[in-house]
Amino acid sequence: MLPWQVAEYLAKTTGLDELVLGIGVLISALTLFGPLCGFFGGALFNPVNSIALMSSGKGNVAAHLLRMGAQLAGALAGTLAAKQYLPDYLQGKFHTLSGGIKEGVAFEVGFACEGTMSLVLNYVFLLSLDAESQLLTTWVPMISTVLLCWIGYYVTGPSLNPFVSFSWHLHYKRQNQLEHFLVFWSAPILGAIAAGLAYYLRHRPPAPRKQRRPSKEAIAARLIKTHLQHREQRQARHQAHHRAHSD
Repeated sequence: MLPWQVAEYLAKTTGLDELVLGIGVLISALTLFGPLCGFFGGALFNPVNSIALMSSGKGNVAAHLLRMGAQLAGALAGTLAAKQYLPDYLQGKFHTLSGGIKEGVAFEVGFACEGTMSLVLNYVFLLSLDAESQLLTTWVPMISTVLLCWIGYYVTGPSLNPFVSFSWHLHYKRQNQLEHFLVFWSAPILGAIAAGLAYYLRHRPPAPRKQRRPSKEAIAARLIKTHLQHREQRQARHQAHHRAHSD
């Protein structure tokens, strides 16, 4: 959500639309960090991506859990560093980074919004991993993130990252604990699990077909057919032997 705070500051100084600037800043950030992720072997910054990978059966569970621990540590360290070193014009906006349901939006709508966006984002992310083009693998999730942030901007912010929301929630309690953990933890995680399961069910290899055991009637018919074939063969050999002796 930090790009939106930068965009708000730029909107005040340039007079441009805040939403347009926010999308521009977000695209710039994704363009910068996308190649960096690839350089570090496909680094992920969002735990919901790791959860989607686990529920889809991709990768090692222990490795995903270790990565999620690093993601949480990075989010906590980042909030402390931001509060310490970022300029004053951003300091007054940090309380919004934990996410928050927009005024006039029902709790159920916020929950559904975060869950649905997480499902779509992670399903697209999983599909992009199968793309033959590295360009598609990199840019399709980025474009999806931009579009979903555009939609979620009017509902929940959006968050889409439980660890980022939590790390700021520790400093600024914008919601009560129940709202925070239901909307900004449970909903994205459930959406990621649903995306992983949907991907797994859609792309799992077909189960080998079991051969049906033949019925008793089929076995009896096969035995009779075999017996008749053997009898015909014996008769043919007997006739051939008889003709040979006659000659």
